[in-house]
Amino acid sequence: MYISDLYFLNNIGGLTGLVKGDVFEHIDYLQHIILLISLIIVCIISKKFYYEMKNKKARIISAISIIIIFTIMFIPIAGKDKFILKTIYGVNERKDYEAVTTGLDYYTKYGVLAGLYGMELENRNSEPENYNEEEVKKELEEIGNNSQKIDNLQKPNIIVMFQESYWDIENIEEVKFDKNITENMDLLKKQGSSVKLLSSSYGGMSSNIEFELLTGGNLAYFNTGYHPFIQLYSRKGTENNPSIIKELKNNGYKTKMVFGRDYYSSRNVYKKLGIDEYVNEYQEMSDYNENIKGTHLSDEVLVDNVIETLKNKSPEEKIFYMTATIETHMPFTKDKYENYDINVTKSTLTEEETGIILSYAQGIYDTNIQIKRLYDEIQNFEEPTLLVVLGDHLPYLYNENGEDILQKLTYFNTSSEKINYLRKYTTEGIILSNYNANIEFENEYISPDMLLSSIINDMEIEISNYYKWLYKIRNILPAQNQYMTLDCDGNIYYNNENLPEEMKKAWQLRKNMQYYLFEKNK
Repeated sequence: MYISDLYFLNNIGGLTGLVKGDVFEHIDYLQHIILLISLIIVCIISKKFYYEMKNKKARIISAISIIIIFTIMFIPIAGKDKFILKTIYGVNERKDYEAVTTGLDYYTKYGVLAGLYGMELENRNSEPENYNEEEVKKELEEIGNNSQKIDNLQKPNIIVMFQESYWDIENIEEVKFDKNITENMDLLKKQGSSVKLLSSSYGGMSSNIEFELLTGGNLAYFNTGYHPFIQLYSRKGTENNPSIIKELKNNGYKTKMVFGRDYYSSRNVYKKLGIDEYVNEYQEMSDYNENIKGTHLSDEVLVDNVIETLKNKSPEEKIFYMTATIETHMPFTKDKYENYDINVTKSTLTEEETGIILSYAQGIYDTNIQIKRLYDEIQNFEEPTLLVVLGDHLPYLYNENGEDILQKLTYFNTSSEKINYLRKYTTEGIILSNYNANIEFENEYISPDMLLSSIINDMEIEISNYYKWLYKIRNILPAQNQYMTLDCDGNIYYNNENLPEEMKKAWQLRKNMQYYLFEKNK
């Protein structure tokens, strides 16, 4: 196990599982019994038949063979690595919330040594096929010479509310409530611009969406199971990687990141992204327990912090302030909240499943109230300010049998497999302002990497050629993740295969671009 794994496990509470009884739930007893019996047989045989290899030539051949095998195992060979990851570690068959790339689940599933080896393979991103660095450099140079910025957004303060597990719960037909849970968000969509986001994950791995949002990178161009915050940014040289935070800082912005709770030990990552101030309220708020609603810090407290920051800033200072909320984080059980502001009026689900949906709905209800409150406060703020609200991924709502409740619902079980799959990864983005900012995304769907990238291209600031280039291809590759690509008409291409020629060319160029800017020589 890497030292960084221990640090990661300690932060998510997973390390305690190694010394608690529930770790035995992960053990395949039959497998261990077979291994134990095999070990006993080997010991008996080795005691009865003593064998010594006296032939020096055979000993040399044996030693060389072992060295060759281990060398082949660890040399970065793309085809070999992909074959091992696919056949032994089953990366292509993983469900999103099972895509562990480090930590307790990985080691309990594969063992420490095999887990370490699998992580080593997943850590690698070899040079893409048909990699052409000169083409990448030429593309960046040309976009710098030819791009024209619109600058219609001026130079506003930017507030990003990164909402944990936010999704439109009104899509659930099986459960009805006595109130419109998303009424406030529905009203706000009419006040600003809304867009559907193709998330890179389902049920978890929020930091992957953070990576896309704040860098313009996309998980589709990494190996399956890759986790940039843990794997990429643990390497030297990544402090030179592109980030939107750096783009804003270069234009005089003060930048701040506030977590309700940081599950990924991201302080060092955000330092490499260029953040001025990092705050993990779970660790730093002295009265944290007094501000919990349900099982986590309330959205209300985090919105209070945003409002306070806006009120206390100097008029000459421009800020980028991002908050990752936590109230709507799992677990979801009916006893999560002591009191509910909403009630279920009708349900076709079991009592347990209805309670789980209710607890999630209460969090979404609170989010709606707090975002509306923040929007109203911003309207009274004199400086031009953008409010960007987005959901990172759908919630993972599971019952006592471990069944995913969402995947049992009508909304995800239409007659179209493509629609079902798309809905599994679709969250929402809303862009609001206090100065009637005009924001057009031109596509029904985008992925998070295109959200802030599009915004900074419409601002009165100087940005690097990479982000100008992303803006250029937004109408060729508007939305993609590791599982699908959408074109401007909403057509879905599974596994990023069978792309039309223009999209295929752009996809290959972007893969080369991401390798060049994020990984080469790191």
